[in-house]
Formats: sequence, C-alpha cells, structure tokens
Amino acid sequence: MKNRTQRLSLIAVLAALYVASNVIPISVFIGGAGFITAGILVLPVVAGLLRPTDAAGAAIASALGLFAFQLSYVPIFGFYGLVIPATGMFLGALSFRKSPLIPATYVALGAAWYVSFSHGTLLWLLPYGAAIALSIGSTLRMLGGSGNLLTHCVNATTCELVTMNIGSISLLLLPGELWSFITPFMLFERALAVAGSYLILLSLKRINIGTRLATS
Repeated sequence: MKNRTQRLSLIAVLAALYVASNVIPISVFIGGAGFITAGILVLPVVAGLLRPTDAAGAAIASALGLFAFQLSYVPIFGFYGLVIPATGMFLGALSFRKSPLIPATYVALGAAWYVSFSHGTLLWLLPYGAAIALSIGSTLRMLGGSGNLLTHCVNATTCELVTMNIGSISLLLLPGELWSFITPFMLFERALAVAGSYLILLSLKRINIGTRLATS
C-alpha cells in the first residue's frame, strides 16, 4: 500500500509539473496559441522516472490538465493535441524500461508517413534518423550508461515530434514548403529538449534520486 501511494504521488507530482511547464513558451511552431513550451524538456524526465503503466497514468492526467487550461498543442490541434505528449511519455517510458527499439519502430513508421504525405524537406527527418540509430546502438550494447540515457531522451522527444507531425500533415494540412522554413526551429527545439532532459536525469541519477532509471 505504501509503495502504491508513493507511485501515485509521483505520478501526480510529475503530471502537475509537466502541465505547469507548458505555461512557459519556448518558440512558436505554427503561430497563434500553438506554443512549443518548456514541457518538451520535462516530458522525457517524466518518461525516465516512471514505469510504462505509471507513465500512461501521468499522460492521462497531463492531458486533462492541458485540456482544462488550453495549453501547449491543444488550442491548435484540439483533442488530438492530447495524444501528442501522451505518446512521448508512454513510448519514452517503454524505451527506458523495455527496449528502445519499441519507440524506434514508431519513429520509423512516422518517417514513412512524413515522406509519403508531407512533400517536405528530408532534413526534417534528422531527429528520426538519430533516434533510430541510437536505439540500434543501444540495443547492440554499443553505448554506455550515458549513451543509453541520451538514447532514451531522444526517443521520448522524437515520439512526441512524430505524433505532432502526423497531426500537422493529416489535420492541419501544412504545405510542403512550410516544412523547410520551420526545420531550423524544430531542430533547435528538439536539441534543447534532449540536452535539458538529459542533464536533469543525469543530475538526479548522480544524487541518487530516480535510481531506478534504466540507463545501463
């Protein structure tokens, strides 16, 4: 009972932290209210600290918070905007706890979707390629603990990106020319998400908080 209470408390705290971080804008992805927020830094941290089942609970709680306050992707994507961070949290947790090949498979499918329907620049697929390559390297035990941690952070943020891209292509019908324009912004945002979440998780591990991280 005590362990379950602790898990529920951690889920609630991390979900609240994620929702609160979405108040802080980093850059504008499309325009208007569609902000890329500090939530992209917190999302891989949530994935790293929770089991997949707990991450699913945090994803649901976070989605309800985003919808209630109309934050992050919700004003532009509507209900689909709730799926975007949920995908990153859950598949990111599977990367940490199970296998990085699980989210890498999703990323590969997302890459195929982008190539087939976006008519956009192939430079957009750079994070996709990094996630797949790192996942293979981690699975083959070519990376150390820090390399594995980096892999999981890349997987979590890239899965979120993939889901957002599918919505942008299929729901928002973004023109192919626009992808070239926003690619530099996307690369900056995802690099920031990976670097920030990696440093946070590495710091937590070094001070013996979140020692159950699957980074070895």
